[in-house]
Amino acid sequence: MAKIIATYYIMRLVLLAAVFFKWCVLDVSAQEIRANTPREKKILTLIANLPEVQQRAKQIREKSGGKTEITLMISAQPELYIPYYQVNVNDNAPTYLNYYQFAVDPKTFEIFYYDAKINRQYNLAEWRKQRKGH
Repeated sequence: MAKIIATYYIMRLVLLAAVFFKWCVLDVSAQEIRANTPREKKILTLIANLPEVQQRAKQIREKSGGKTEITLMISAQPELYIPYYQVNVNDNAPTYLNYYQFAVDPKTFEIFYYDAKINRQYNLAEWRKQRKGH
């Protein structure tokens, strides 16, 4: 229980920091994608257009009566040890639940799904196959 609460507060702090520092945040239902750079805009657009993200956005809107939207946020840029853009797919207030974590190769724009529970990264074909098995 403490881990869940800690995770909730960490995600909440990350999202508040995203607003404060104007990180790349996207309301999937909005027409305009706001990003710091053209590369980040392309990455957010690729993630926003994934069928899984579109479906999750639709589910969240329907369950909340249109009061809650999905948000995409670039949570980390490529670095030496993790050479990918990291993108979180969350809902917004009041829950700030994290639904998906993706990694995007900055050179090829290949998208990977990251499963934090088992610390494993899948390419989209592997992830989709694995999801169908459940």
